[in-house]
Amino acid sequence: MKRVLRRSASKHASTLFKVIVILVLCSFIIYLRSEDHELRKNTGIHGPRSNSKEEEEVLKPVNTDNDQTFVAAVLVFCATRPDALRNHLSQILAQRPSHFQYHVIISQDGNKTSVAQVASRFVKDFKNVTHIQHEKTEIKKRNNYPAISAHYKWALDKVFKEFRYDHVIVTEDDLDIGNDFFSYFHWGKQVLNTDDTIWQVFFLCVSAWNDNGGSNIIDTKRGDLVWRTDFFPGLGWMLSRNLWDELSPGFPAAYWDDWMRKPEVRKNRSCIHPEISRTSHNMKLAGKGSSGGMFKDYLSKISASNANVDFSLLPTTVVLKSSYDKRLIEEIEDAKPIDLQNTTSMEKTYNYKIPYKNIRDWHKLAAHFKLMTDIRGGMQRTAYYGVVTVMYNTCRVFVVPESTYQDPSQLTNYVYDPDWDKQNRFIEFETYYCKTKKYLGKCDPHSPEMIAFFKKKGWKKRLDDWGEMIVQLSCDDTDVRLHVRPVHTPNLLLQL
Repeated sequence: MKRVLRRSASKHASTLFKVIVILVLCSFIIYLRSEDHELRKNTGIHGPRSNSKEEEEVLKPVNTDNDQTFVAAVLVFCATRPDALRNHLSQILAQRPSHFQYHVIISQDGNKTSVAQVASRFVKDFKNVTHIQHEKTEIKKRNNYPAISAHYKWALDKVFKEFRYDHVIVTEDDLDIGNDFFSYFHWGKQVLNTDDTIWQVFFLCVSAWNDNGGSNIIDTKRGDLVWRTDFFPGLGWMLSRNLWDELSPGFPAAYWDDWMRKPEVRKNRSCIHPEISRTSHNMKLAGKGSSGGMFKDYLSKISASNANVDFSLLPTTVVLKSSYDKRLIEEIEDAKPIDLQNTTSMEKTYNYKIPYKNIRDWHKLAAHFKLMTDIRGGMQRTAYYGVVTVMYNTCRVFVVPESTYQDPSQLTNYVYDPDWDKQNRFIEFETYYCKTKKYLGKCDPHSPEMIAFFKKKGWKKRLDDWGEMIVQLSCDDTDVRLHVRPVHTPNLLLQL
């Protein structure tokens, strides 16, 4: 009997051991699956998605039938933000039509380990993804702009001159992208290749960004609408090797984007931008950025498109200069005149036009319509021959130079005045120091009284850093030219 009990106990112990082993193995498998799910969740899409059934029915999906035809390299700039990079890459790679069409190149400035680890994981998990690293430029006085320019030149030289790509889409890790981001750039490449007016001869680039793209000042129903602009937008843009061959030798040591907007660099060439931006800033993950959050109020209102527009259905001729200029002139001619006092009585069945003759006028109009006011190379953001468009009270409004307002056929005769940069700098200075009553005397930063005030406060360097200004004495065109040492400063310039 004892022998039977011992054999039975031994048998039960063996069975129990097997059960325990099986339970441990099952637990381990469940753990591995949960880890894999968590990893997928961390690298999943966080970008905008359409929540409108009506919009999904009206707008057609992106056509990816010929998914083995190479389109462009996607050059992703990053440096120190692993979470932002993970978010951006997850969107890029989820939206990418196929790995054949777009080679994603992650260009890291410096060697921050956490960023390199994120990049390496995407290289491992996805096809046609490459990670390159640039030796970071030493930063002095918390000025990131020289490091940014050095990284840009190095990476663009590499993809065009070493990898020998003909077209590159430039993005940054702080961007979210729209659902039809790749459809837009596929179409944009066709425009670059068929129009002699895009940066190769007359065009700078194709950009996914609209500087005045806040949902309150655009036509949110026109996902297919595109515009020409003389102002280089950046923030998700495509350029050709022909353009880079021209730009690379003279690429600046800092403030590369403002350099792109200089008349001698732009050479009267334009970019394309959409009505509804296909990129947006992810400020939660990326922080304030190089500009210190100076334009946060504007940038926070711009969201990447929820649409799924098939841009292959859009003729490239809509942005060709001859047809585009003719159509714009006709629209301005047909628009009804309006002034600031009557903008509340506009009817949505009409387009409207309103003139400006100097920078004071421009600031008043920009403030009223909630447009960005800053000037680069004499140009307002999104301007085309000085014309800026905006949606206001469901109406299209053309903010136009006085000469174009009087005779729209003179559209292309408009010339940007580079002195507007200095005039605008003074108006910003005046707003910050004089209208806020920080200084109660005459607002003239060249006067002995105001200089003495800044010295007493210990702010003389602040005054110098504003750079050269032209004082606007009144709303007419009377100016007083000042000779203040011109110095670029992150407090005044936005790296976009």
